[in-house]
Amino acid sequence: MSDKLEFSNNLFTITDLYLPGMVSIRTHLFDKKFQKIIKDVFKINVPNKLEFTSNKNLYLAWMSPNELLLFSKNLNEVIKLITIIEDSLKGIETLVLDVSSSRAVFSIKGSLWRELLAKGTPINLCPNKFTSTSFRRTRLGQVSTAFWMVKTDQIYIMCGRSFKEFFFEWLCNAANEKSITKFF
Repeated sequence: MSDKLEFSNNLFTITDLYLPGMVSIRTHLFDKKFQKIIKDVFKINVPNKLEFTSNKNLYLAWMSPNELLLFSKNLNEVIKLITIIEDSLKGIETLVLDVSSSRAVFSIKGSLWRELLAKGTPINLCPNKFTSTSFRRTRLGQVSTAFWMVKTDQIYIMCGRSFKEFFFEWLCNAANEKSITKFF
């Protein structure tokens, strides 16, 4: 398989986003001081459970009751982001870790992305349940994943880097035009 993972048919375009920068932040998420610092420093709110927030350059996703994942569209920003987070959160018990190299992120463009994902996940993908701010961690095609909607016709999916090629193949197989039925 080549380094460039891309797939396209009449319904979908699936693209490897290569190495977006990702920083895991573990702390007490409901601490008002922590929430204010994140809002002041990054101009982004701490997301609610099962959601994400974003601004022009960053996504901030709820991963668990004590963990957030900060995504930067620029891998080169990670060291700078970690320094800013650690400096800003001095005095607050926090673990900040660069996890960029351990994860892969794919983009799926196409209006039937819900149908594609429904083939392998138990998550309710109905538009009134999985909305523009939803962020879900689940299994998809037997791989631990997380996904969120970027536009109404585009979604990002994250998986462990060691599953990257397998998961890409699964997505391509699931995207077969003959096997997609409009449901949502």
